[in-house]
Amino acid sequence: MEQSKEFYKNNFTDYLLCLALDVGEGMLKSGGEVARVEQTIELICRAYGAAHVEVFSIISVINATIRMPDGSYSSQMRRVKSTSNDLYRLELYNEISRSICRETPALAEFDERLHAVKKKRAYPAWVTIPASALAASSFAVFFGGGLFECLIAVVIGALVGVIDLALGNHLNDLAKIIISSFAAGFLSSLASVLWSSVNSGEIMIGTIMLLVPGVAFGTALRDLLCGDLIAGSLKTLQAILAALMIAFGYILSMAAIGAV
Repeated sequence: MEQSKEFYKNNFTDYLLCLALDVGEGMLKSGGEVARVEQTIELICRAYGAAHVEVFSIISVINATIRMPDGSYSSQMRRVKSTSNDLYRLELYNEISRSICRETPALAEFDERLHAVKKKRAYPAWVTIPASALAASSFAVFFGGGLFECLIAVVIGALVGVIDLALGNHLNDLAKIIISSFAAGFLSSLASVLWSSVNSGEIMIGTIMLLVPGVAFGTALRDLLCGDLIAGSLKTLQAILAALMIAFGYILSMAAIGAV
């Protein structure tokens, strides 16, 4: 923190833009719309007196330039390699951006608050396993499954959660989707082979719902409607690719077990 304070004293403009980009990057990684990301970065910089602010963002890159009244200038870029839908963290970044714009504390204090936000977690990572199991079983029942389909969906949903947790950042999102959909489809088909009374289709539908990029597609449409054509098109393509990978994984699993 002492080094940050020294940096703050000697490079106010660079430090301000760096912190604003930290907030914008956090929002983008948590599933925020690019229009909101650009607006947040601009509002933070203007709250600290920036005379001119230009921000351009897509789903993987944020470019920003600011100029202060004294003529000092800073231009920075932030590469965002992966995004997710984390509404808890998104709300935290929205909250800190509003408080920072309202109070305009010293940048050192801004930095401390931002680090505190980055460390917060809504729940432990392992909670995704029982949550996936519950969601898969609920969808299986919703789409007409019985007791056996529900129980099998619990097991498969938990497995999908374990796969997502185990792979973490070791693979890209599309590869994880293929692996998860293949495992879910294989076990669903295997269950119908072992127990003829079990309807694999209802189990598959329940587990597919864990992987369907519905929120991502909705965000993409919102970006398109807001005029962010590049970001919206990229997000739409990303959602379509995810849907194709889900189908590909299930088709592979069915072929592997002889259902095709």
